[in-house]
Amino acid sequence: MPEFAGASAAARRLGFDPVIRLAGGRAVAYDQTCLVIDLMAPLALFDNHIAAFDAGAACFRDVLSDLGIDARVGPVPGEYCAGAHSVNARGQVKIVGLAQRAMRRSRLLTACIVLEAPDRLRPVVDAVYSAMKLDWSRESLGSVRDEGVQGSLDEVVHELVTGLQQRHAAWALPQKTIVDGVLA
Repeated sequence: MPEFAGASAAARRLGFDPVIRLAGGRAVAYDQTCLVIDLMAPLALFDNHIAAFDAGAACFRDVLSDLGIDARVGPVPGEYCAGAHSVNARGQVKIVGLAQRAMRRSRLLTACIVLEAPDRLRPVVDAVYSAMKLDWSRESLGSVRDEGVQGSLDEVVHELVTGLQQRHAAWALPQKTIVDGVLA
C-alpha cells in the first residue's frame, strides 16, 4: 500500500508506534485505554470465517449487554476499520473491532475494545486515515465508559473477561470437541 509510509509517519508524530497486527484489518489506534483480547480456536471448530465472526461478535455483544450497554452487531456509518461484525452501541458508535486470521490448524480472533477516552484516539485515526486517503467519521468512535459503564478500568476489564469466560458462545465455551484433528 503506497500510503503506508505516510500513515506510519503520521502515527509516530502523534506518539503512536505502528504495528502490523497478525489478524490484519485496516488501521486502528489503541493505547492503554483499550483492551485487546485474542481468542484462539481449532480451525475445524467453525465451518468458515463468517461463522467464526458471527460467534465472536455475538459473544462480545452479549458481554457488553450484560454490562448495561445497548450493544449490537454491525457497522456504524463512517466507522474506522469498517466491518460487518463490529460491535457497536445503540447503532451509533463502534466499541469493539474484530479481525481474524485462519492458520494451518487454528483460528485467531482479535478484539479491540475501547474502554474510555476515545478523544485521545480520534486525532491519530484522523491523521492516519487522511494519509491513507480513507474516509471515516470522528463521531463513530465510542467507548465502554461513554456508554455509562462505571468502575475502575481494572474492574471493567475483570467484568469483560469474566463475562467472556461465562458466556455460552462458541468462542468462550466451544460446543464441539476436536479429537485427533476431527470434530467429535
